[in-house]
Amino acid sequence: MDLDILFNKVQQHYADELPFVVYRKPGKEIIRGVFQKDDKLYVTSNFKESGFVFSPFDTELNAILFPIEKCDLHSGFYLQTSELPESTKVSNLTPENKDFRDTHIELIKKGIDSVINGELKKVVLSRKEEVKIKELTTGDSIIDLFKKLLDKHPLAFAYCWYHPSVGLWLGATPESLFSLEKKTFRTMALAGTQKFTDESKVIWSDKEKEEQSLVTQFLENTLEKVVPILMISKPATFKAGNVIHLKTEIGGTINTRLCDIPCLIKRLHPTPAVCGLPKDKATQFIKAHENYDREFYTGFLGEINLNEKIYEETPIVDVSSADLYVNLRCMKINKDLATLFVGGGITKDSIPKDEWEETVFKADTMMQILS
Repeated sequence: MDLDILFNKVQQHYADELPFVVYRKPGKEIIRGVFQKDDKLYVTSNFKESGFVFSPFDTELNAILFPIEKCDLHSGFYLQTSELPESTKVSNLTPENKDFRDTHIELIKKGIDSVINGELKKVVLSRKEEVKIKELTTGDSIIDLFKKLLDKHPLAFAYCWYHPSVGLWLGATPESLFSLEKKTFRTMALAGTQKFTDESKVIWSDKEKEEQSLVTQFLENTLEKVVPILMISKPATFKAGNVIHLKTEIGGTINTRLCDIPCLIKRLHPTPAVCGLPKDKATQFIKAHENYDREFYTGFLGEINLNEKIYEETPIVDVSSADLYVNLRCMKINKDLATLFVGGGITKDSIPKDEWEETVFKADTMMQILS
């Protein structure tokens, strides 16, 4: 399908207040679009249906589903329009608010105390940041933002998602929750963060190495019984926009009789990279102390029970196929207000001021799209 026709569908659906999502997978050139034919809000709790899911952080809430049988599917090739430099400076849109800073630093201190006291091994603490923008009144303005995401983040899962009952979300996430095709399973441990510079040699601190190691160990322990031969790479530096992370790739052949897609989601979401360890206690700490609703930030989204041939004339349902991504580096837009969501992993060696600064340059990832 021609890309102009695909983007025209976005414009028309937005004007008609109909649900849609357009997205590009990491390192690919194909933009895919799922366009729901009605404005109903479909949900799933068991992930047995086929379609595109958008799930919140809170596991007690249902995920939103664009059911495959209720949607039109389209795709088109997208080539990067220009060589956009990766800025390492904080955008001039970044709000300077001492109260926000002090509040988040106090939250970080509480997290550090809980780790030192032995209540938690790690906890991921986040905040939101609100920025006034020019109101997005047409589909054209949305497409322009989406193109910026595509150009600046070629190795991320970039998306634009809309439902009239929920709102407009955009993001460029570097983290896969997991992918499953037949019995081939892949996931990643992504943790530890530094601001990207032009330096050729990156030095990772013990705190960053420990943070990443905790995620890797959790995934290994969680998956070893259902993935008989688990292959785990060595940690490597991975660039995502204006930041870098430590990434370990994990994969193998899964025993789908022991654990299917709903089972994997239950085991993995939320991962320690966005929640903490132990998972239940970290989740309770987050709900008790963050004092805001993460909504779909640190939830997940993507294709479920479909295979790679879904954009052919007849969509193919495959109950052993999924490609899901953790919803990081994202924002929600409501009229003239953009809400950005950022966070970081807290361990016993965390320094509150440094953790605050980490959220600032993570926020800049989305700020650059708005500027």
